[in-house]
Amino acid sequence: MKDYFKEIFELFANCLMILTLALSAHLLLSNVYHYIEVNKSYNYNLNESKTYISFKENVKEIENNINKVDVDNIKDINRRMTALTYKSKTEQCLNEIKTSDFYNLEKNSFKPADIYDYNKTKDLKGITVTAVNEEISAVLEQALRGTGFTAEIDNNTIILRKSAVPQTVQVAKRISGQVMDKSGNALPGVTVMIKGTALGTTTGVNGDFEISLPNPVGQTLVFSFIGMTSVEMTLKNTEPLTVVLKEEATEMEEVVITGIYSRKKESFTGSSQTYTHKELKMIGNTNVLQSLKTIDPSFAIIENNQFGSDPNTLPDINVRGKTSVVGLTQEYDTDPNQPLFILDGFESTLKAISNLSMDRVASITVLKDAAATAIYGSKAANGVIVVETKAPEAGKLQVNYNGNLNFSFADLSDYNLMNAREKLAFEKLAGRYGPLDANGEIIDEGYQSTYYQRLAEVEKGVDSYWLNEPLRFATSHSHDLFIEGGDSRMRYGLGVNYNRTAGVMKGSDNNVLNGNVRLIYRYKNLAFTDYVNFDYSVSDREKVAFSKFSQANPYYRKVNDYGEPEAVLEKYKLMSGDEYVFNPLYDMSLNSSNRTRNFGFRNNFEVDWRVIEPLRLRARISVSKSVSKQEVFQSPKASVFYGKSEKEKGSYSETNGDVLSYDGDLNATFGKLFDNKHMVNAVVGMQVSDNKNKTSGFRAIGYVDDRNITPTFSNGYPSGEKPSYSNSQKRSASYYMNGGYAYDNRYLLDANFRADGSSVFGVSNKFTTTWAVGVGWNIHNESFVKNCAFIDFLKLRYSIGNPGNQNFSLYMSSNMYSYTTSFNNPFGLGARISSYGNPNLEWQKTIDQNFGFDVEIFHRRLRLNFDYFMKNTDPLLVSVTLPTSTGTASVPTNLGKQTTKGYTLSANVVVLQKEELNWSINGNLRHLKYEYKNIGNALEKYNAQNRKDETDQKIGSSNLKRYYDGGSPSDIWAVRSAGIDPVTGREIFIKKDGTQTFEFDYNDEVIVGNSDPKLEGVIGSSFYWKGLSASINFRYRVGGQIFLSALYNKVENISDQDVYYNQDKRALYDRWQKPGDVAKFKAISLNETTPMSSRFVADENTLSCESVSIGYETQARWLRHFGASSMTIRGYMNDIFRISTVKNERGLDYPFARSVAFSLGIRF
Repeated sequence: MKDYFKEIFELFANCLMILTLALSAHLLLSNVYHYIEVNKSYNYNLNESKTYISFKENVKEIENNINKVDVDNIKDINRRMTALTYKSKTEQCLNEIKTSDFYNLEKNSFKPADIYDYNKTKDLKGITVTAVNEEISAVLEQALRGTGFTAEIDNNTIILRKSAVPQTVQVAKRISGQVMDKSGNALPGVTVMIKGTALGTTTGVNGDFEISLPNPVGQTLVFSFIGMTSVEMTLKNTEPLTVVLKEEATEMEEVVITGIYSRKKESFTGSSQTYTHKELKMIGNTNVLQSLKTIDPSFAIIENNQFGSDPNTLPDINVRGKTSVVGLTQEYDTDPNQPLFILDGFESTLKAISNLSMDRVASITVLKDAAATAIYGSKAANGVIVVETKAPEAGKLQVNYNGNLNFSFADLSDYNLMNAREKLAFEKLAGRYGPLDANGEIIDEGYQSTYYQRLAEVEKGVDSYWLNEPLRFATSHSHDLFIEGGDSRMRYGLGVNYNRTAGVMKGSDNNVLNGNVRLIYRYKNLAFTDYVNFDYSVSDREKVAFSKFSQANPYYRKVNDYGEPEAVLEKYKLMSGDEYVFNPLYDMSLNSSNRTRNFGFRNNFEVDWRVIEPLRLRARISVSKSVSKQEVFQSPKASVFYGKSEKEKGSYSETNGDVLSYDGDLNATFGKLFDNKHMVNAVVGMQVSDNKNKTSGFRAIGYVDDRNITPTFSNGYPSGEKPSYSNSQKRSASYYMNGGYAYDNRYLLDANFRADGSSVFGVSNKFTTTWAVGVGWNIHNESFVKNCAFIDFLKLRYSIGNPGNQNFSLYMSSNMYSYTTSFNNPFGLGARISSYGNPNLEWQKTIDQNFGFDVEIFHRRLRLNFDYFMKNTDPLLVSVTLPTSTGTASVPTNLGKQTTKGYTLSANVVVLQKEELNWSINGNLRHLKYEYKNIGNALEKYNAQNRKDETDQKIGSSNLKRYYDGGSPSDIWAVRSAGIDPVTGREIFIKKDGTQTFEFDYNDEVIVGNSDPKLEGVIGSSFYWKGLSASINFRYRVGGQIFLSALYNKVENISDQDVYYNQDKRALYDRWQKPGDVAKFKAISLNETTPMSSRFVADENTLSCESVSIGYETQARWLRHFGASSMTIRGYMNDIFRISTVKNERGLDYPFARSVAFSLGIRF
């Protein structure tokens, strides 16, 4: 046991498996080069040499070494992809050598004519010799005297050779050095050649080399290694050299990572894209999802206009649009349009990916169409995001540190609020101070006094800017430390990460602490991997919503004469009674809190057995546990309790969550090339999962003060309430098959089949099957295209399949009951139905079709990727209305269908490319279109709710959604408006038949816009020069409409109560005042409810600077003084500006933010 642990922790710099592969390839190519040169020189006798036999033996030995290399078990994703690419190239080279004439020559088959070269003897001109009865050797000596040639007779064969030229003996000088990669890792097996000769050597296990030269100064050494860019160095002296080789830029683009298997992208028919850590961090340093939306047009994060940049609000994400009914998320408990997340081969959550440190990510792969996602079957209709974290590398002990510093500040450029003088003028015209006389003076003396007192305050300079009070210049930082090392048998990695994200609103923070350990052990054909991960997070929310500050009038003083905020800013009377304007600054100063703690643990264990070269068996199991606790305390002094009894003031609520899940996967993978033309890949496997979720909570009220928030200091539970508790469980089982065939790497076929069972769906439909087929054509491998020098890559793809969706409530298919405990029942506990289930509920599936092409031309200086897709979800899974007599409001059912069509395009053009210099321009775009079909009137309940609520109060922009056949989830439905009548000042509405009227009628609603843009995407540029790199990316949106909620709520539709709060500046201007006025808005004095109409819908076009970054990477010698081998520094600016054709408030309860950030990475 002692020796076992000694083996684990001995820090030898053994080469990786990828280096073994590269070394074998190098030896092969060196032998080929050597023997071709020998074959050309014709200056030795093969019959007397063992070199030819040695050549064949070397070829066979190299072939054996290649077969021994287990590429699939190389955990480092960069090196694995390099290995997959160059292993196939090496095997192809071997096949060419073994079929060559030289390789198949028999040892004794040479004739003199086979080794005669005229070029060697063309200088022998006009030689005449006369000889009688002389030895042939004497005649030859006489004939060749003075020509520089000598003759030799061997078994009746005359061999001519050039005479040796006497040379001065020189003392050779030794040149030594070390070769490493950009991270400071030693590179064994690197070829070191003297340029222009066949002389050279290779580096040892520590990357060191030594070569002797008579006259080294001025000569050039060439360093080459498979998968890396060659380097030439001209010798200026004999001092030791340090050489750094960089990886080729194309390696990551050649392999698709699905989380279950890997496949060469050239032979893959699915639509997918893989992005490296380096590409993601060129965009930003805070969140991988934010970077992903910039570089992939199919991946979108929907802008959250309510919560803006809130660090504790999860983003709304989709891949290629949405496949479920949009706007009914609350009916499902989860988001049915969210993609599936895979983290290191296992299902994960959006929250886990959002909290994942960018410095831990090795790559992200987006699987888009049915052929790419079908391996995940009924969970993949919304696409799959596959995240691979960094695995430890073998070699000596390495310490990696990455630090990020982020400064963010609120973006308030879309707020257009009145100042103090404008607000007073608006209130006067709006009738807050009563009617005005003919001179525009306030008639009521009391109101007049109030008005002029406030005006006097304004004249003194009172103009409170409330928006800056809850905001701060936020400083966030993260630190990642990763220690790695090991040898070819045992590798280890230990990581610690801390990330503090501070929001731009005071009191809003998200802190995450992570620890992870990964061990990889190999024994013969077996590989064992264990990955343990711990997460602890604490998130705090702001005490007061930002909207409370944007409502505060600017003529109020923020604090009293003692510098303290008052609770009430103003008291006023309405028909309903006394009302109050509260000071949000006072509420923010109280000891209220909203904190959530979460602890998570996950252990992933994997066993990989290479049975034979083409066959691999793998078993994986994952166990995860998470415990959360949310505590919300509202101070008894808070404005929400104003006017309530002492026993009701103050509240404390606690919610506890406990989730335990198991995931298991067993699969077999086969891959083999037959006859150097037929490539066959196959995967079969099964998956099982079990998820248990427990939640409990309670609420306590009645606090004396806010110094002690525990429930012990409360008065008790609210009247009629009791603690809550729920326990749910979800199980699933799956079987899957995947097959791939490629003929001559030209004609491609992929087929997938999967059977899924889930407890979510009805007892009559527990199991379902999904399938997918993809075909592809590598046109660039056709003989008629190979002669086109400008075409590097040209591929056509088509796929079709029916992936499904399981992002629904756990018990939609079952009746749910609640116990009645409010009175004693002699027969036991009573129960009543709380929701109806549907035992015949069918799985929601989507027929997904995709056509695409990939093009690379002009030596990869122009790259294009295009996809056109059509998704048909049939049937949809929705809730329909039930009569109230049933005791419940709705029941889930399968109804109607939704189609989604669209296309994406990505392009990259290399404008300038020279040695160590590259400048490129990149761009992408996306277009989507939806349509509902066969819905009928089943969703009329939601249409009615979106028109007006029960209290007939005004409604927000989300209520312009409607669910009709032929409509789209993005359509904006409203009654058309012809504007304000110049004569009467009333709004003119347009009926469906085109006639005009003053009467508003919801039956005249039509589609007046669509919130989806015609085109949206990113245009950017990247620049590389030696170690310097820079990039800039602009997001654009063209076409599409938006409902102007600021105009509707803060300009015209202002009630008697709303006039006591600040409004948009436009409420004071461009208003109708008298007959004949041509104006956009009604008269200020009108406080009637204005219905939604097309007057509040406008075209929106935007341009924003999403990312700017500049960085520098170096392996300078001065770093060694600090024990470091490499360093990377980078600066960022994100969302630094936004230009829009409309003015509409963004970030209502939490503002959007701009940021400036810096990153530092050091490897020791």
